Amino acid sequence: MPFRRIAIALSMALFAAATPALAQRGAVEQQADPAASGEQWYQQQLVDLAEVLGGSHYLRVLCHGRDDQRWRNAMRGVIQREPEYNNLLVDAFNRGYRQEEARYSDCDATAAQSEAELRARGLRISQALSARHAE
Repeated sequence: MPFRRIAIALSMALFAAATPALAQRGAVEQQADPAASGEQWYQQQLVDLAEVLGGSHYLRVLCHGRDDQRWRNAMRGVIQREPEYNNLLVDAFNRGYRQEEARYSDCDATAAQSEAELRARGLRISQALSARHAE
């Protein structure tokens, strides 16, 4: 578990650096099932984080160009720290990417707002993971 704490702290730092003001904003998100075991909860949170990173990556590239690989690189970092979840995380990242790709074909104010909301959601997930492991 200490290795996971480091991974979560790093993920949180990535989101915190990118979205300091957005932590208070964002869409309503699902709460984790309190009956889920610690490992199930952790896995689901990682999957949720990967979906957010995938969607954020699509929107970031759409609005800032293909050279902007911030969220893909963040995903690589998560996978490097949690290789046992590689397939789940890659699938979730791709699912998040495709969901946003289906919603937006042009960068407009709505797409930019969606990226901000996804980043804020990612920060909240990272903070929840960090808080859970601090207990």
